[in-house]
Amino acid sequence: MSLIYKYILTLITITLPIATVFGQGDFTASLKKNLVNYNPQYIEAKIESSSINEHLYPKVLISEESYTLTQNAISYYDAISSLPAETKKAMLKAHSEIAYAAEKSSATSYPDELLWLPFAISTFNKDYEQNGNCGFWGLQYLYAVKYGVEISECTDGRHDIIQSTKAAICQMEYFHKKFEKWDIALAAYLFGPSNLKLMQVQGKQTSEIYTSLDPYGKNIFDIWCAVISWAENYRNSKIEIKELEQQYDTIHISDRIHIEQIAKVMGISLNDLKTLNATFSCEVIDGRRAPVTYKLPAGRKNDFITLRDSIVKYNDTIYFPPPKPPAEPKNYVVEGNGDKIIYTIQSGDYLGKIAQKFGVKVSDIQAWNGLSGTNITAGKTLVIWTGKKSTQNSQTTQQKTNTTATKTTTQSNTSTSTSSATFNAKDYTLVETYTVKSGDNPYNIAKRYNWATADEILKWNNISDPSKLQIGQKLKIYRKK
Repeated sequence: MSLIYKYILTLITITLPIATVFGQGDFTASLKKNLVNYNPQYIEAKIESSSINEHLYPKVLISEESYTLTQNAISYYDAISSLPAETKKAMLKAHSEIAYAAEKSSATSYPDELLWLPFAISTFNKDYEQNGNCGFWGLQYLYAVKYGVEISECTDGRHDIIQSTKAAICQMEYFHKKFEKWDIALAAYLFGPSNLKLMQVQGKQTSEIYTSLDPYGKNIFDIWCAVISWAENYRNSKIEIKELEQQYDTIHISDRIHIEQIAKVMGISLNDLKTLNATFSCEVIDGRRAPVTYKLPAGRKNDFITLRDSIVKYNDTIYFPPPKPPAEPKNYVVEGNGDKIIYTIQSGDYLGKIAQKFGVKVSDIQAWNGLSGTNITAGKTLVIWTGKKSTQNSQTTQQKTNTTATKTTTQSNTSTSTSSATFNAKDYTLVETYTVKSGDNPYNIAKRYNWATADEILKWNNISDPSKLQIGQKLKIYRKK
């Protein structure tokens, strides 16, 4: 084998879906469980209780194609034959509903044997889901949409026997026309035609292709043949079909509701709700963007209208807990007795914002950190003393550690008259007069003017305490000539 083929085979092995290995015991146990829990959706089948001496048919026909049962297929036939009589009767009833669905769906021509395939793929489980393949027929999403199955974020028509049967039959017929053999068509249906073609390029025979598939996949065709062989014994059974009356009320939900809220407030079993709404793949109905159509047992529509508010509010904080506000990131470390904080400057920070956060003054922060201006850099740290807010204390602290900081602190705490004296209006141009609004402070006002700082605005307007700004107060904004 060439290196390129080895590489392709490796890719196939990686991309094939991983599924549960199904032995004969697993298969029959799953089949019994699903048939016991299955409730017919559209018909009720009555089967004569006659005992049949079952006989193994070593060869089966699928349309005109003959297939000999392998030893593996025979072992599955034996497992089916050993099922209780009630389970076998349930298989015949379930098959009758598949035949009914095929007729109602107006599917194209198909061999009768094809209708036994859901027992091999999903053991007749409408809720079957394996690697994206869903429903009785294990339909892939693309196949379903291709043939008009309704799929949305809340509904999945692959769980409806009529919708899924039509799509599955059409897709299998398509692959049969393409590959001309039912065993090959099934391999393409299960694992995709591209994977199949790569194996055919390697010259693999049909038996080798199935052997190359994962353990689950290589058994399905054998199971299908085993079921067909078993069903031959019942080909001429008399089965009476009666259509079930679709008795239900249709409502339109425009809220967000969990189906358990409906069940508990209205006293309807969850199983009844799920049976009536077989295509719903989720338990939350969200009709806030667009109303969602939902089914209730007959005669319960008015009850829903009356109880709507109670249903929406029932344990709403449990089914839909309110989102927790994100915790504010702690970007500072408290040292010692809790007075000293080492704060890491964040992007978008400015001294006024930091001062407000910790309830201190900008001038104090400048003094504690030896800053002569208001420029700060993200990622750097600042010392904040939450227990030492007065300017005098700030000066004392800095005098012990930094002479430059002491000078800066002394300058920042000069009297208003001194500060005003250093401002010479002749050197500036009056740009505009700003009116203080609700929520304003010198620091967010300064952000409006990229040439001015908060301290300069205070100095221009002879203000010593920024906390005394008042709504409606007029501030002069200058710009150096």
